[in-house]
Amino acid sequence: MKRLLLLACALLLGGCNYVNSVTGLSKDSDKAIGAACRQTGRSLEECYQRNPNADKAFIYAGWREMNEYMAKNKLETMEPLPEVAAQPASGTTPAVAGKHPASGSTSSAGQTGLPDLMSSEEADRAAKSDPQVAAVMRAIRSGHSAKSASSAPAEDQKRLLNIIKELNKSDPGRNPG
Repeated sequence: MKRLLLLACALLLGGCNYVNSVTGLSKDSDKAIGAACRQTGRSLEECYQRNPNADKAFIYAGWREMNEYMAKNKLETMEPLPEVAAQPASGTTPAVAGKHPASGSTSSAGQTGLPDLMSSEEADRAAKSDPQVAAVMRAIRSGHSAKSASSAPAEDQKRLLNIIKELNKSDPGRNPG
């Protein structure tokens, strides 16, 4: 009876790996792991150490494909997310312990290592102090008061697009949006 139970368990556990190999899910996920490692600038060795159960050949294939893609499109590596360390006994992470919620947002993104998200009110305040938004709004207001009602709306749109293009040329490092 014990032998039959052990044989059944061995067959069931062996089937788990068989399902992954038949469906190709492990192959694709291992390639995705390799691509993610390359995109974040991690070496193959570090990627292998971080994912010991993944197939090294597929990790390398994904890493190589992403390397070729990034070289072809002249993409830079991304900053990897910070390591998630064990929670200290106090219950707060060191990165969050020094923060004071001055804005009143309820986002828990700081605890997960992701960038903080703005609330709607914070986004409105940021838009009011944004020089590009102010320039576009000035152009809209001055365009409506200076032009007659018979002017075509296409002229206003062209003028706004030219202002936005000029602003983007003057500050190329700024990410729009």
